[in-house]
Amino acid sequence: MLRFDRRFRRTGPPPSSAERVSVRAAVASAVIAAISAISAVVRVNVSKGLTNAQRDMLRHSEASPRAGASPSSTEHVSARAAVASAVIAAISAIAATISAFYGVSASKNLAATQQEDAARTAISQYVVQMSQLDRTGGSASRNEIVTLASQIDSLVNEYGQKKLNVSASAYRLIGLFLTLSTTDLELAERMAQRALRLATRLVPDGVGGLRMEDPLEALQAYRVLADVAAQNLDFPKMGEEYQAALDISNKEGKRNRYIRIEAHHFTRVYWALGAMMLVDDLGKPTAKQCDEVRHLTDEAREDFLALGKQPEIARRANRIKSDKCSTWLDLKTLKQY
Repeated sequence: MLRFDRRFRRTGPPPSSAERVSVRAAVASAVIAAISAISAVVRVNVSKGLTNAQRDMLRHSEASPRAGASPSSTEHVSARAAVASAVIAAISAIAATISAFYGVSASKNLAATQQEDAARTAISQYVVQMSQLDRTGGSASRNEIVTLASQIDSLVNEYGQKKLNVSASAYRLIGLFLTLSTTDLELAERMAQRALRLATRLVPDGVGGLRMEDPLEALQAYRVLADVAAQNLDFPKMGEEYQAALDISNKEGKRNRYIRIEAHHFTRVYWALGAMMLVDDLGKPTAKQCDEVRHLTDEAREDFLALGKQPEIARRANRIKSDKCSTWLDLKTLKQY
């Protein structure tokens, strides 16, 4: 089918999201505990100070019963007690304020994280549903596929890609389902563009240079954009997108055998079939367009032979009603799998 190889499951929550909330809560608890400990130490020290002062006064009184405690010593103890009480009250107020602040902040962060996790889970479920509808529902399920894709689009717009961490594979699959099973080409293009932006990001290659993060996903995203262009009857645009996919195959193929061989074959076959579908939808293709279609099918002859019968090739062939440009392809056989 669509090489639905669970790569889209990277839409799940990033490992650090829940950890960040836990770390914040731990820091808040540590700060509050530290302040409480300081407050307790101050209380103990002040209490000791008052007890010692009272003991000194008692001894002094016993030694000199006539003199009694001097006004200055009594005032000194009272002043010390007042200062201690003020310090304790201030520390307690600060502790309460910090506790309330971190408590509210941690609660908000936890609630936000739970909402983001729920959104990621929903997106994963929607992609699985779209895959099932695309595989079994055909055109009868096009409205359901569009609805699910629209819900995903709304979630991404609401929370943002940075928080949701949706994978390039998920976006590309959504775009593919929309393109092959529905007529919502605008949303399909938007999803494919998101996949392309993620897949073509530059990351360190381990030897001091940079490389494309996911060349296979980028190549496949270009193919989805080419499908969109074909359905929009835009022959030049379709060619640009397929050529971009082949450029990636040629450039990145040395690092990945699948990109170099199988992906290259599929791209050229899809290009030929896309061109046939486009001119079929046009109704009356020009001689120049038919020349281009025949050229593409001739160029892909070895690719068709190398791939043999494939469900996705049969599916694309079934989108072509008739071979208006009289190529060598046997559409009837090609549509059977």
